[in-house]
Amino acid sequence: MAERPRTRQQVEQRALVADLVRTQRVLQARSEQLQEIFASRWYRLARFAWRLRRGSVFRKAAPAKMAGEESFAQPLDSITAEMDRQREMDGRPAGPPVPGLESAGPGPGSSEPIRLLIAGHSLSFCDGIAEQARQRGAVVREDRWRAHGTHDDEASAAALGWADVVHCEWCLGNAVWYSRNKRPQQRLVVRFHRMELETSYPGEVDLKRIDAMVFVARHVLEQACEKWGWDPDDPRFQVLSNGVDPGPLRLPKLPGAQFTLATIGYVPRLKRLDRALDVLELLRAHDDRYRLAVKGREPWEYPWMVGREEDRSYFEELSRRLEQSPGLRGAVAFDPFGDDVPAFLQKAGWILSTSEVEGDSVSLAEGMASGAIPVIFARPGAAEQYEERWVHGDAAGAARAILATAAHSEVEAEGAAAQTFSANWDRAQQESAWARLLQVPPDRTPSAPAART
Repeated sequence: MAERPRTRQQVEQRALVADLVRTQRVLQARSEQLQEIFASRWYRLARFAWRLRRGSVFRKAAPAKMAGEESFAQPLDSITAEMDRQREMDGRPAGPPVPGLESAGPGPGSSEPIRLLIAGHSLSFCDGIAEQARQRGAVVREDRWRAHGTHDDEASAAALGWADVVHCEWCLGNAVWYSRNKRPQQRLVVRFHRMELETSYPGEVDLKRIDAMVFVARHVLEQACEKWGWDPDDPRFQVLSNGVDPGPLRLPKLPGAQFTLATIGYVPRLKRLDRALDVLELLRAHDDRYRLAVKGREPWEYPWMVGREEDRSYFEELSRRLEQSPGLRGAVAFDPFGDDVPAFLQKAGWILSTSEVEGDSVSLAEGMASGAIPVIFARPGAAEQYEERWVHGDAAGAARAILATAAHSEVEAEGAAAQTFSANWDRAQQESAWARLLQVPPDRTPSAPAART
């Protein structure tokens, strides 16, 4: 039994200790509550929204500028003028050097390597193009933009002064800036994906100063021409699908792959993951061995989800559906975003494309190259890009096609047919077209002798 305090000082000390103990317990409880909050998925979104209101998000030099403002509409002043003078003197851009953009010597028409500059906010689609150009003897550098229309003017100016050929990946602010600032002797190639159709940037480019515009699909070219009044027969306009390297994808399928549907990338809402769940529920009503494997970043990993209430509600509803639906519970697995796509596709017998709109789906091409059978929901351009038997009007039609293929033991044969069809996206077959567009030297690999006739 604790000793009873005998003096006023002892009483006060005992009370102080009791207060400290209570405070410690309260702090411990609050700490546990905070840990639960911090671990929640939506905490990051709430924190981002709070920082956005305070103006502490994206600390950068200046916001993106639209046409008519100084950044895009006017040519560079003293920076470009000084670089031109210096280039005439010694073949190098003036001003402070930009990391990784050292001079590579004279450009076209000389024995020195072609200097190829790749510019854009996201350059993952350019990996194959850059690798091919290097193999052919070009020197490749990058101008990475911070966002669609946000970049370092001085760094881009130095990069432009260095380059012989510029490739703008995406027809966004990068294409606007380079089309307005390139010199006559430089070549500018722009690749137009589908996402640009939802922006105003293509209408701001100086089209007459672009030497070639590459669209990833015919329907994207047609929609762009209709929206901005361009001539669809412009000889500078070409269609080249996104390329994939099939080699790493051709791995043997794992046991049970014939019962596994797969989809890669399910954000934003227009990717329509709900359609994949519809197909899975219909299949599992016939055979509960069917599963769905989903790969990609989660919705809350994208900061822009804060401003998209409909998208947030959509994914919250999907989460409830996954928890509550007897036909889905335990039948859907989510894999994180990563470069392990070949291993992921080993377990997939079917590759789903359920989007409302697409330009040219790389993940679908990768799935087909792995031997997975495509299951595509009808959308603009799908009927022209893929075999009719792989395009379906709704979830019921897709499920019927899957069950019919399985019933006739044609899964392996259809997978082989899909793999053969995927040659349309084989990166190697596009090399010569890109070499001509970017004016890189001929392939240095000795060609096989011509067959005698």
